[in-house]
Amino acid sequence: MGFFVAWLLGCFALAAIATIVNGLDDKWGDAPWRSDSFQRAREHFPGILGVAFFTFWAFALGVLAMALIGVAFSRVTGQARFYHYGSFTGALAYILVAGVLCWYGMAIPLIISREMGIRAALKRSIKISNGYEGFLFLLVLESVAGSYVAWYAAHIGISLVTPSFLRNTAWYGWIVFFASILASAAVEPPMFIGFSLLARLGEDSGDLAPGSQQSPQID
Repeated sequence: MGFFVAWLLGCFALAAIATIVNGLDDKWGDAPWRSDSFQRAREHFPGILGVAFFTFWAFALGVLAMALIGVAFSRVTGQARFYHYGSFTGALAYILVAGVLCWYGMAIPLIISREMGIRAALKRSIKISNGYEGFLFLLVLESVAGSYVAWYAAHIGISLVTPSFLRNTAWYGWIVFFASILASAAVEPPMFIGFSLLARLGEDSGDLAPGSQQSPQID
């Protein structure tokens, strides 16, 4: 449940960044006080929730499938031998599943900017990602590596500055948990900006893959 909450907050952050990247809050002009960029995200809450729910369970099922493959592989190679590489293979499975799932990363920007439905946005996102799989994988790789570093940095940093008698309290774990979520979210903007820019590029170019050209019109 906590992981889903973090996932949903990430989707809201993506919606806010897409609002800024696509200039959807320009109606405020150069006024010194502007409405927060989460306003448009709140207006599209059902669509964002639907995409978050779909992608979360797709990710969970993908990781589960990779885990089952790992179990089958461990029976072939021997559990003791495979155990030494458990952490590495777990991280690799996480990255591979996320690398495929990021093809849906443009769905929320499309919902925010084009007022599209959930199913239509997911289908359009797959179409836009065609030809940009390598670029999207690099964004995911940066996000995963940064999240791991930020998560453990928050855990270690808080434990270093917190007195020992406070670490034994019931609420200490919750503070560390939410601080780790915020730290992990702090490294997500590059990936979210990439999704938003790619969604905008897909709209402007007619969802063309890199290097492709439109067919000439014959009168």
